[in-house]
Amino acid sequence: MKKEYLFVFIAGLFLLSYVLEAVVNPLTVRLATPYEFLKPNLISRYPFTSTIIAIRALAIFATPIWLFSLLSGNHTAKGVTLLIVAGLTQLYAIQEVATGAKVIPLEWSLSLSLAGLALLLPTAGQLLLGLLLSAQRKLAPKPPEAPPTKD
Repeated sequence: MKKEYLFVFIAGLFLLSYVLEAVVNPLTVRLATPYEFLKPNLISRYPFTSTIIAIRALAIFATPIWLFSLLSGNHTAKGVTLLIVAGLTQLYAIQEVATGAKVIPLEWSLSLSLAGLALLLPTAGQLLLGLLLSAQRKLAPKPPEAPPTKD
């Protein structure tokens, strides 16, 4: 898939989530952690909001993947960066939900949490790829040097 199409897809997901969010009232559930919303009884009670959260989480998940697709090489650095981003999204969502702060809407916090969890998969892939490529460079036989030519 071309990078431009992926960008348009991500922008479309964000736009769709905003349009759908305009139809429903803000979520007023009191949660102890963002993961509590993943219980089937809450998802079934708020199916439209759950869909909005999933769409926005997909867009948030795809954004760093798309940004890293613009850069080549250095898979270990990409993996570490994704791990940091995933961790920070989790920490922010936990703090936002636990303290009841209203810096961002609850739907955004839940989307950040879900996207952060999903980012752990490409993080593992990038770190594994970086490890394998590093091992391949170290274990690959070096090409023999050409003997000096007499001029």
